[in-house]
Amino acid sequence: MKSKNIRTRKERKEFMGMKDGKSNVNEQILAFDRVLPFEGQVEAVALKEDGSYCLQFSAPDAKRVAVLIDEKEYPCAKNQDGVWEMDYPSRKGIQYVQLLVDGTEFLTPMLPITYGYSRPYNYVALPKPEESFYQIKDVPHGSVRREFFFSEVTGEWESCIVYTPYIYEKETERVFPVLYLQHGHGENEIGWTNSGKMHFILDNLIAEGRAVPFVVVMCNGMVQTVENGKRMVNFRLLEKELFQDVMPFVEQKFRVGKTKEMRAMAGLSMGSMQTSMIGLTHPDCFCALGIFSGFMRDIISGGEMDMSHGEPSRNSHLALLENKEEFVRQYPICFRAMGTEDPYWEHFAADDEMLKQKQIPHIRKEYPGAHDWNVWRMCIYDFAQLIFQE
Repeated sequence: MKSKNIRTRKERKEFMGMKDGKSNVNEQILAFDRVLPFEGQVEAVALKEDGSYCLQFSAPDAKRVAVLIDEKEYPCAKNQDGVWEMDYPSRKGIQYVQLLVDGTEFLTPMLPITYGYSRPYNYVALPKPEESFYQIKDVPHGSVRREFFFSEVTGEWESCIVYTPYIYEKETERVFPVLYLQHGHGENEIGWTNSGKMHFILDNLIAEGRAVPFVVVMCNGMVQTVENGKRMVNFRLLEKELFQDVMPFVEQKFRVGKTKEMRAMAGLSMGSMQTSMIGLTHPDCFCALGIFSGFMRDIISGGEMDMSHGEPSRNSHLALLENKEEFVRQYPICFRAMGTEDPYWEHFAADDEMLKQKQIPHIRKEYPGAHDWNVWRMCIYDFAQLIFQE
């Protein structure tokens, strides 16, 4: 008789579909249109006569309202109508904001919601007419779909976001290159489309003939497992999940290349570190690497952000850098970029020095900005124009 603790793969899938293996198997449903003020509410972002913006929230019974931006608290002032107001300190495109009411954090329905800091989070998106490359335009648009697959690595159902260019449905015999694109720490698979507008960036570049049409796969690099009865994140498991679960699933369901020349990998922040670790360990699998606001070294393992309490990394993946000729042969395109105000600049500079000493050729860029989506949008914009070119 088969033990009750042993299940076939099919039985495990069915079991995980019924039990509460993850608190939210499905995606959070977000509206494409903005939320209009309902009774008792006001527009959260208001344009002032001098061209600046203010944030405003209706909370007539609150004793104190503030907004948290970049870990700094900005107090609001209450007007005669019971609306709390503050001068918005930023003029850049997208910015995460957290509403504080009497010291408690709240999500407001009057601002758009994304996922950051390991939870749903509000953000403000100001118009920047000088930056139209990520705006939706009158061009052919590709498709963004959420896919679900069972992971043998986690033993649970997982999801990934897949972008296919508009021509994917038209040229039904064509096999497309594929970019495996990762988010940062505290984010998940929706980040690159919901906050990064990656799909609009690629739609525009492809329509302009500046990028080759390719598929993009975005999976959750904050891989969750249960260890000693406690759910935790082990970012190092992405490597195993990518090769054992994600790539086989994608290559079976989509018309994407299965060779080194037809695959690339990129990521931002933690995702850039995962890209370095995976890409340099498996140079036979990818033809290009994108390191956005990024790290060549593993700076998470053994640190306070390492929930799995691993040992400090030996950075064995950097061994490929010891042979400049071999690195160039494997990765003719290695792209590194960071914002000039990034708080992790010291790590970027240290990697600069390491690559200089080892005489490793690569493409290096700096953008005005910090450690946020305003920089990462520019990163994918430039990187996408480099990869898969004949």
